[in-house]
Amino acid sequence: MIDELRRRAEQRVREQAAEKAELGRAISPEELRLVLHDLRVHQIELEMQNEELRRTQADLEASRARYFDLYDLAPVGYFTINEDGLILEANFTAATLLGVARGALIKQPLTRFIVPEDQDRYYLHRKRLFATGARQFLDLQLRRENGTQFWARFEATAAPDADGATQVCRAVVSDVSERKRLEEERLRFEQELREMQKAESLARMAGAIAHHFNNQLGVIMGNLELSLGEPPVDAGPLTDALQATRRAAEVSGLLLTYLGQSSGNHAPLDLSESCRKSLPMLLAAMPEGVALEPHLPAPGPVVNANAVQLQLMLTNLITNAWEAGGGRQTPIHLTVKTVSAAEIPTSHRFAVGWRPRDQDYACLEVIDAGHGIEERELERIFEPFFTTRFTGRGLGLPVVLGILHAHSGGLVVKSKRGRGSGSAFRAYLPVSAEKAARLTDIAARGAEREEPWTGTVLLVEDEETLRRTTRTMLARLGFTVLETKDGIEAVEMFRLHKDTIRFVLCDVTMPYMDGWGTLAALRTLAPGIRVILTSGYDEAHVMADDYDERPQAFLGKPFQLNALRDAIRRALAKPEN
Repeated sequence: MIDELRRRAEQRVREQAAEKAELGRAISPEELRLVLHDLRVHQIELEMQNEELRRTQADLEASRARYFDLYDLAPVGYFTINEDGLILEANFTAATLLGVARGALIKQPLTRFIVPEDQDRYYLHRKRLFATGARQFLDLQLRRENGTQFWARFEATAAPDADGATQVCRAVVSDVSERKRLEEERLRFEQELREMQKAESLARMAGAIAHHFNNQLGVIMGNLELSLGEPPVDAGPLTDALQATRRAAEVSGLLLTYLGQSSGNHAPLDLSESCRKSLPMLLAAMPEGVALEPHLPAPGPVVNANAVQLQLMLTNLITNAWEAGGGRQTPIHLTVKTVSAAEIPTSHRFAVGWRPRDQDYACLEVIDAGHGIEERELERIFEPFFTTRFTGRGLGLPVVLGILHAHSGGLVVKSKRGRGSGSAFRAYLPVSAEKAARLTDIAARGAEREEPWTGTVLLVEDEETLRRTTRTMLARLGFTVLETKDGIEAVEMFRLHKDTIRFVLCDVTMPYMDGWGTLAALRTLAPGIRVILTSGYDEAHVMADDYDERPQAFLGKPFQLNALRDAIRRALAKPEN
C-alpha cells in the first residue's frame, strides 16, 4: 500500500515538473520539499484511516458474533410474526424447538405447529395483542414436526415493522413442559393431601361415633338377650328388636372396617383358593342370568390376610359388579394374577396417597359390563353411605377400601360412562413369601372343657347403663361382680380384694386412667391376674400399640352372652407349655 502511494506520488511530482517545464520554469527545491511533506501527511492520514477501518471491521465481526449468540443461540425461541400470523423471522432455538430447519419456518403460519385444542386461545391471544399493543402471555401446547407435543410459554409484544407501516408480533417462546409437570404434580399432591386430611377427619368422626354407638348398642343388646332368657324364648317383639340391634351392630362394624381397623388375625392364604371356596356362596346370591366367569390359577399368589375379611372384600366387589348391570344378563369376570409394583396404574388409585412398595402384588380383578362410572363420581364412590343406586347402603366399596388399607393394599378403578362400557376394579395385596395355610387350619377350634364358672369378677366400665347390663350378664354366668367406674377406683378395689378376684373385665377408653394404664397397675399388684379388655373400637385398632402388658382376651362391643362366654373362656384357659 505505502509503495504504491509513493510510486503514485513520484509520478505526480514528475507530472507537475513537466507542466512547469512547459511553462518555462523549473521546480525549486523548496517546492519539492513542500510536496514531499504533503505526501507524508497524506500517507499518515491514510494509515490512520486504514487502522480505523480495521477496528471498525473487527467491531462489526464481534457485534455479528454477539448477535448470533444472543439471538440465534439464545436459550429461548424468538419469532417475528405479521398480522396474518405468518412467521417472518425465527432464530435457531425456535427452529430446534419445533424440530424443523430455520429456513422452513419463514412464511409459514405458526398455527401449523399449535395443537387443535389451543388454536382458539392462540387466535384470541394474537387478536388482543394487536388490538391493545400491551404485552401478552399465553401457555399452550405445540406439536413438533415429528408429532411430539410440549408445553410452551409465549411472551409477545407488538412493534412496527421495518418500514413502520404495519405492526408485527415479536414473541419469546420457551419450553415449560417440566414446569407444567411439576405444577401438575404439586396440584396432585395438594389434592391428595386434602383428601387425606378429609379421610383422617372422617375416620376420627366415624371411629368416635362407632365407639359410642357400640356402647349404647351393648346396653340394648344385652338387656334384650337377658329379657329373652337362656335358652331364648320365642317372644316376637323382643326377638325382632334383638335382630335389629344385631344388624345395627353390623353397620357399626362395617364403619370400623372402612377405617381399616378390622383386619383380625392374618395367615398366609392362596388367593385363588380363597376365591374358589367362595364361589358357591357368590353364585347363590347373584340374580339369574348373571354369569360369573372365574379365571383362578392354581396355585395362586399367596397373601398374608384375614380369611373372613378377604371373603367380605370379594363379596362386596362381586355384588357391586352385578348391581352395576342393572338386572341385565351380563358377564362378570373374576381374575387372580400376580403383578409387579411397576405394573400398577397410577391414575384412579385408592386410597389417596397409597404407594405400592417395590415387590410383587396379588391382583384380584373384577370386571363388569355395566353402565360405567362418571369421572366426577370416581372420587366419591369410596365415601361411606354414598351410592347412586336405589338399593344398597353405600358401604360396600368403602369397606373394600378399608380391608385393603388394613392389609397394606390398594385399589385401582378403570371405568367409562356408557351402556356396556363397564368398570374394572383391581385390588392389590402384597405377595407373601410364606407357604399358604389350609383354610381348615384357620377355622375356629372347638371349645375346650372348662371348669364351672364361679368366683369374683372386677368390672371396670365408665358407662353406667352398660356397666349395669354387663354386671347382670356376668351374674347370669355365675360370677360375683365388683364394679367400678374408672381405672383409679379399679386399682383401689383390686388392692382390697385381689385374693378373691378371678379376672378383670375392663373398658379401654375411660377418663382419668384408661384400660392400658389400669392393666399395667393391676399387673404390678398381681402379675398373674387374668384381664379381658373391651372396647367399641376394633381389636386390631386397640391392640396396635406396643404395650408391655397384654390382656388374655379382647371383647368387642356390643357383645352378647356367647361372645362374653368365649372371651372368658380364652382369658381363663391354661397357657400352653
